[in-house]
Amino acid sequence: MLSLKRLVNESSQLAALLIGLFAVSALVLGITAYWIADRAMRGEVQDVIDAGAGAVLSGYRSEGRAEAIEVVQQLSAVPGLWGRYLLQSADGHWLAGNLAAMPPKTGLFEVVVVPAGSTGGAPRGDAAQRRTDVALGEGRFLPDGSYLFIGEDTRPLVAARERILGAFAWIIGATVLAALASGALLSAAFLRRIDAITRTCRAVIDGRFGDRIPVAHSQLQLDRLSATINEMLDRIATLMESLRQISSDIAHDLRTPLTRLRQRLDSVRGKSTTIADYERVVERALGDCDAILAVFSALLRISQIESGTRRASFARVALPPLLRRVADLYAPVVEDGQQTLQVDLCKSIDVSADETLLMQMLSNIMENAIRHAGAGAAIRIECRSAPGEALVRITDSGPGIPASERDRVFDRLYRLERSRNTPGHGLGLALVAAIAKLHGYTIELTDAAPGLCVSIHMPLAGLALQAGPPDAAHARSAPAARVPDRGTAA
Repeated sequence: MLSLKRLVNESSQLAALLIGLFAVSALVLGITAYWIADRAMRGEVQDVIDAGAGAVLSGYRSEGRAEAIEVVQQLSAVPGLWGRYLLQSADGHWLAGNLAAMPPKTGLFEVVVVPAGSTGGAPRGDAAQRRTDVALGEGRFLPDGSYLFIGEDTRPLVAARERILGAFAWIIGATVLAALASGALLSAAFLRRIDAITRTCRAVIDGRFGDRIPVAHSQLQLDRLSATINEMLDRIATLMESLRQISSDIAHDLRTPLTRLRQRLDSVRGKSTTIADYERVVERALGDCDAILAVFSALLRISQIESGTRRASFARVALPPLLRRVADLYAPVVEDGQQTLQVDLCKSIDVSADETLLMQMLSNIMENAIRHAGAGAAIRIECRSAPGEALVRITDSGPGIPASERDRVFDRLYRLERSRNTPGHGLGLALVAAIAKLHGYTIELTDAAPGLCVSIHMPLAGLALQAGPPDAAHARSAPAARVPDRGTAA
């Protein structure tokens, strides 16, 4: 379990990132909204200024300054409005409006509100409060030199700005709180999952290969990562079990030849008296050494194939000619064993493969059939085209393999009890399975009634590398032995 201090520290770090992200987003949104609202309100003020100035100028053009004064007085006298007006003569004397005379200035600007009738520039009555009022307006000169100022009190504008800022302050505060809460929850859940992954990996490091990461079976990235790690751990456990089994099998199967070798060498010291006796014992000892070396050589070859380094040599291979070569190669052996060989091949079909390894795989299956089918047996090689794949069958009419042992014959160094006295070390089909896995082939062992049928499903050229090796779990559930990923020997 995560400690409280660690959970708080790490959750706070992730939550701080979320808070910063949300706060920056809210701040940018607030600044944008504030700028848009301020521009809109200033636009409204400009519209009021333009309308008032238009009315004053219209009156001036129609009846002169007197009409302009009348219009300004009417605009200033409207109660409840925030308009600020001033019309003064060219020499600076106040003529009309609700503002005191001021130094002329053109364009849009802000001015401190000094009500009309104030003496010495000081407002009358509530002077302390009124002096803080500001008007936003525009100054213009009339044709006779008179100065006109029309503006709006900024108190409504300031109030609107304060309301906007206040609203966004609440929004940012709520966003920070929401981000803090959600960040704490999300980061805590995330860290719990990471901690579960760490604990499981640590358990595997400590030797507990059966531990697995809990998976919620969702499409979240962490669940997919956990499922992938679990698959990796399953593969590691399988390899470790395979290594343990191989070590056990090597110790078991090589004990007999090594013991025999020692006995023969020991017999040399006490019983051999002539050079011929020594030569016979040495010759037999060399044969035992060659057999032991052959076992290790086969195991090394299987390991090299399972490493996948041979995939670089894959190329398009015409399957029927290759099968014909296998048939021609073993035809004399079949004849010597008083067996018959039938070949039924399709015209043309290509697969993607390492031709040397493919030849090795087919040769091992043929040798297995010839060796165990017995005299008088019939052996048949077939090649058929199926949707998306090539199907190769090598069938014999011998005693076959019991259904209960069809999976086990693909284990390294495993041999059927009746095959103990025949040549071999139980690695032929192991090499077949390793080559099949490398190429993404599926091998099925079924009853030929009588005999054994070995079916090899090969993806067509161009599909093999895309499809990848078949699913081992699915292969195990099939009624017949399907072996895409295990070493075997019969």
